[in-house]
Amino acid sequence: MKSMKKTLAMVAAVAMAGTVFAACGGSSSSSSTPASTTEATTKAAEGGDTTEATEATEAPAADATEAPAADATEAPAADAGASTDGASKLTVLCWNTDDINPMLKCFCENTDHTEDEFDAHSFGVAGGQAAETYDAYLSDASNDADIIFVEADWALKYINDDSAETGTKPLNDIGFSDGDYGDLRPYTVEIGKSSSGVQKGLSWQAAAGGFCYREDLAEKYLGITDPDAFQEKVSDWDKFKATAAEVKEASGGKTALTATLGGIWQVFSAGRSTPWVVDNKLVLDDTAKNYISFAKEMYDNGYVIKDQAQWNDTWYAAGQDDTTMGYFVSTWGFGDAILTSAAGGPDGATYGKWKVCVGPQAFFWGGTWMTVANRCDNPELVKEFMSFFTTNTEGAQKYAEMQGEFVSNKKAMENVIAAGEYKGNPVLGGQNQFEVLNVTADKIDMTGAITPYDSSIKGAFNDAVNAYCVGEDADVDATIQDWVDRVAAALPTLDYSNFD
Repeated sequence: MKSMKKTLAMVAAVAMAGTVFAACGGSSSSSSTPASTTEATTKAAEGGDTTEATEATEAPAADATEAPAADATEAPAADAGASTDGASKLTVLCWNTDDINPMLKCFCENTDHTEDEFDAHSFGVAGGQAAETYDAYLSDASNDADIIFVEADWALKYINDDSAETGTKPLNDIGFSDGDYGDLRPYTVEIGKSSSGVQKGLSWQAAAGGFCYREDLAEKYLGITDPDAFQEKVSDWDKFKATAAEVKEASGGKTALTATLGGIWQVFSAGRSTPWVVDNKLVLDDTAKNYISFAKEMYDNGYVIKDQAQWNDTWYAAGQDDTTMGYFVSTWGFGDAILTSAAGGPDGATYGKWKVCVGPQAFFWGGTWMTVANRCDNPELVKEFMSFFTTNTEGAQKYAEMQGEFVSNKKAMENVIAAGEYKGNPVLGGQNQFEVLNVTADKIDMTGAITPYDSSIKGAFNDAVNAYCVGEDADVDATIQDWVDRVAAALPTLDYSNFD
């Protein structure tokens, strides 16, 4: 094992050198970029696991839990060598415009600011590619940057960086204080902290999720449609597996309860009790270990669709051709993209036939955090903008109602639900997803669970489990060793003595 790690470390070093050249030479492609979606652009961070799939046609994809990239025609890539007029505009670095455009609209409609005070500097890439494009842009000191949008799985790259070039400011430098965050979901605050506990980022989203199911198929195969009754059938993983077996038998094997192992893993992993890395040592807790056997059983028995990659065309089609009864969906999936696309669009065959319940356990999937660049020259407007969507209850409520977004401000969401003016999502037949997501969000706890390595480690685990499911790894022990080797190749400086 030790000699293997030395070899892997050398491989990783060579690979890293290649990455440097790739970053300088242009964009890289995402493993799954269906043309049918633009809104859900790589919000799937760790917490949204932006693992890029290494797909084989005969195997389940490593389930690129990175959501699809935006159409570059809608969000043209920014010229990384071009400077912007930072003296007159607040510059927001973002991978596409799916979030910033409606945010600017809402902010300017409810304040005395206008959109020409802002430069939404979009790079037109997938979220997983944003960091390398940001770094290329920020390497030129003349390029303006005030707010940098980051995803949870790679947020610490910037949050832990104090450098003048690519680093970010503590939020108290622009006027925030710890007392400002009391109404925000604790896990969103936790992810915005540096490894030393300094608050450097805030998210306007609480990307809580639930299990969305076809009510017509639930009635046909399970004899139920009501979300509360369906919740009883999937309220823990044992019941979820039993219901999957029931659906398979009743449908003659045509319909799987859910679409992908990657979707299940995103939820299952939210139950981990310890971080992936403790005192620089790689750790595998019981939750993750139990998932190996659970995934194998789901796959072998046909309780999940085989040979299926997240976000590709057949993944969406499965919501219309009856091959799946449901998907795990986060708040951003209830907009105009994920679930609507799975229903075939507003005129699709299954549009309006979906419902949502909490599912087997609480989870969040993705989300975007706002950080403040060290080179920021508009601190007052930056604070006003960030506050509007986070600590300002009235502003957050306006955005939630306008965009159908489940926001991180608890009071804002309580106000939206209590007011009863939000009439629910049409893809859900008018069911109010906020009421379900509010239950889920109350149960999310990421205290002490975030490390800078989460995306790589979680993705490697998913890849290893998929290899086991298709017979490439012989058993659970071989799968664990496969995972350790994959992580060692990517992160050779960690301590792997727990697995010697």
